[in-house]
Amino acid sequence: MSSNLAVHASNLRKSYHLYPNSTARLKQIVAGEKRRYYREFVALEDVSFDLMKGEVLGVIGCNGAGKSTLLQLLCGTLAASSGTLEVNGRIAALLELGAGFNPEFSGRENIYLAAAVIGIKRSEVEILMDDIIDFAGIRTFIDQPVKTYSSGMYVRLAFSVATSVDPDILIIDEALSVGDGDFARRSFDRIMAMRDAGKTILFCSHALYQVEVLCSRVIWLNAGKVVEVGAPDIVVPKYQNYLDQLSLKKAPDTAPEVDVQDSAPERVEQAVASRTRLLATRVSADGVTGPLLNVDSDRTTLRVEVDFCTTPFSEDIGVAVVVHTASDMLVSSCGSWNEGVFPTVDAQGYGSIALDFNALPLLKGRYTLGVLLFCEKGLFLHDEADPVCTIDVSQTGVARGLVNLPHQWEASSCEELIENIAETVAVPDASPIKAPRWRAIDAQAIHQENLLGLFNDAFGHSTSAAHWQWKYRFAASPGTLVLDGDRAVAFNGGMPRKAYIQGALETVVQMGDVMVAPDQRGILTRRGPFYLSVMHFFKAQVGPGKNYSLAFGFPNARHARLGVKQGLYCQVDKIVQARWPARAGRSLMLGSKQLEAAQLTLIDPLWAQMQADTKTLAICVRDAQWIEHRYFNKPHQDYIVLRVFHRLTRQTRGVIVLKPQGDDGVEILDIIAPQKHFPSLINIAQMATHRLGQKWLFGWFSPQAIRWSEATGPIIEETDVVIPGSAVNDETWSLRVKERWWLMGGDTDFK
Repeated sequence: MSSNLAVHASNLRKSYHLYPNSTARLKQIVAGEKRRYYREFVALEDVSFDLMKGEVLGVIGCNGAGKSTLLQLLCGTLAASSGTLEVNGRIAALLELGAGFNPEFSGRENIYLAAAVIGIKRSEVEILMDDIIDFAGIRTFIDQPVKTYSSGMYVRLAFSVATSVDPDILIIDEALSVGDGDFARRSFDRIMAMRDAGKTILFCSHALYQVEVLCSRVIWLNAGKVVEVGAPDIVVPKYQNYLDQLSLKKAPDTAPEVDVQDSAPERVEQAVASRTRLLATRVSADGVTGPLLNVDSDRTTLRVEVDFCTTPFSEDIGVAVVVHTASDMLVSSCGSWNEGVFPTVDAQGYGSIALDFNALPLLKGRYTLGVLLFCEKGLFLHDEADPVCTIDVSQTGVARGLVNLPHQWEASSCEELIENIAETVAVPDASPIKAPRWRAIDAQAIHQENLLGLFNDAFGHSTSAAHWQWKYRFAASPGTLVLDGDRAVAFNGGMPRKAYIQGALETVVQMGDVMVAPDQRGILTRRGPFYLSVMHFFKAQVGPGKNYSLAFGFPNARHARLGVKQGLYCQVDKIVQARWPARAGRSLMLGSKQLEAAQLTLIDPLWAQMQADTKTLAICVRDAQWIEHRYFNKPHQDYIVLRVFHRLTRQTRGVIVLKPQGDDGVEILDIIAPQKHFPSLINIAQMATHRLGQKWLFGWFSPQAIRWSEATGPIIEETDVVIPGSAVNDETWSLRVKERWWLMGGDTDFK
């Protein structure tokens, strides 16, 4: 078993023998294998997976899918009927909390007992004892028999023991929050801290929003078998769709009435134990408030007002609004935290927030609306009222479905239609067609002077020949050049990159220097220079069986829309900017020094770990050869390449690349490290920013990349930079990486 593996499961099977009575069981003992007196029930069948150290693996599935059986196999409380299971490390499990307690023993004695079960020495427990007792909040009763404890005290003690013994592997079965409101939040924060510290976690839950945010990979079980294993944002929506289909099959022909007035008092009473709770919700349609509203599709403004209370200044509060069909299928949800909006809370802990749905796009039908109160990250649920209102939607017209998506029709002009036909259809007995004005060719070294002149005309500043040669060093041709006579009027460049596409090594191309002479930019037909430069390159070079399997680039939104309109691009992903304030001080655990060229051999082991964390994504190679070319060999380079290491062991944790950008701050261009070390490396970069005398650290990331640094609390700002793929030579081939790109600023040269 690899040292990087926490769990290796291969072809696990668990079956039970179900006997109709005790006599049949006795007969089976006598008959042995000659005859069967039982009915076999298979709880798990052919389940295989690997759980890497530091990974958070989610387990989802309906009741009876085999989730609990799998967790018990991992904990050793059940034995597999067949297959192999290897576990590397000490396990702590949050299954049936306190199931191993002896009711006659005191709380203190049960702490020793529970720790001994998982192999913790008494001397180690004594060091942890005070922390366990204080976290559980039962010091006054710790030496009393646990049979005298309330259920809340019992559960708090069990949770505190399980999470205080520093396990290698933590297994959680629907136990992310236990006890009363205050302890529930503290228990949630403790598990989040364990995740951020790089603990290996296996998390089983029906709360799909928690699974999608917490986990790096998900296993979907159904009827004891693995349906799918993969990234949460791929597997969870498929599972949700499966649940929606089940709910549709079970839905009654007529939707039941929802009496909100009766359900609300029960909700408030249930929430009163929590210090953060909903106080009131009001839903109105064009100013009319009530529990049952009639609205017009695409016309009515729906307003949701929420009042709540919380402990003053304890945290930011997130409010979510969800919309379901009458059959309980989720139509839409929106959380205030996703848009950086948090309600203001006064000194007494009271807050309110409102949400408007202008021109409500729901199509005809009955829907329910619910309100949920979350923590600032949208993970811990404080309180909910679902439903609070029923909405009956009427519409004009015969459009079908659930929502009317924003859209705009555009009809081609006759002139453009004739031009498109002329490109593809030979017209017999017609007048001679004038020779094309522009011609596209593969650019070569002899065209370099022309290309450098075009660069200056297109971008308003020059680039050196040395920089141009460095950029296209690995390409047989820099790209496609479009000539008007002998004059260069357009160019589309391509720089080869090695990339892992969902675990497979492929050669891709980064599109760069897409430029058109200023006096040619208004010519946007399919015979124009822009279209010819891109189409010529894509048609010959990009797609299945071509030189490059995929293309990607970083145009602005206007450029991307033009490419989409002309059938050249399909939008695959986007770029956001993350920003962090500089931090004074130094890390007691980690240090950093400039990486020397002689130390480039340290890069490959880091890249191997990083690549292992991105097997479901598309990521460009960051090995030593690439880092040397990108940051050490670039002409006029001014990068700060830092090796981050552990001060005691001197072990390298990662490499970060920084570049001062004047008054804008310090840009973080690249990080080469496993996912678990990203937050600590961002912190080191913040400290380096302070030492450089700047106030802000910032970087450009694809959403998949910035997700690795969520624990650092970045300020996320939208940009107009789009990541398109080629729509030529099979658009679906490019869309296999839609929203899957892992890219940072170092993947291009846009600054």
